[in-house]
Amino acid sequence: MKLSQALIIILLVANLIATIWFGINKEPGGEVSQIAKAAHHELPPVVSSEVRNEIFETFFQYFNAADYDSLYNMFGPVAKAEVLKEASVKEFKRMVDYFHSIESGVYIYSELLGSRGNTNIYTMYYSVNLSEKSEFGTKGTLKVTIAVQGNEYQIYGIRLNAESAAQ
Repeated sequence: MKLSQALIIILLVANLIATIWFGINKEPGGEVSQIAKAAHHELPPVVSSEVRNEIFETFFQYFNAADYDSLYNMFGPVAKAEVLKEASVKEFKRMVDYFHSIESGVYIYSELLGSRGNTNIYTMYYSVNLSEKSEFGTKGTLKVTIAVQGNEYQIYGIRLNAESAAQ
């Protein structure tokens, strides 16, 4: 056997031993991926469980009443500056046409999307039960994007999606 072949074999064996060694000695749960950290992010105190429930109840009430102006008024000043009321109303009408109404819902978790200066942007996820008349099934997810700055928050976006039949 040539010296170069022997060296390659030795390096491969050393690599295998190192891989096994570090795999065995790794503490379980010691390292959490960034995706896992973001998937269940704790919201700041200003977005308490009462606030999360109030946001859902307000959306629930306005959505089921097809009160498009009030749905638009849930947005904070930044969202209103970026989204025309007419476009928002058109999108809310489409959602009501597709889903008809929401039967119930519950907050499930939030994600930290990022930061801009001292403002943190989160998406809150609510599991919802939709009307039997819904064109896309009776289960869905309400996503509410909020911006939190100090002791204040504002809603940036609202999106209602049906869960796929495969889930």
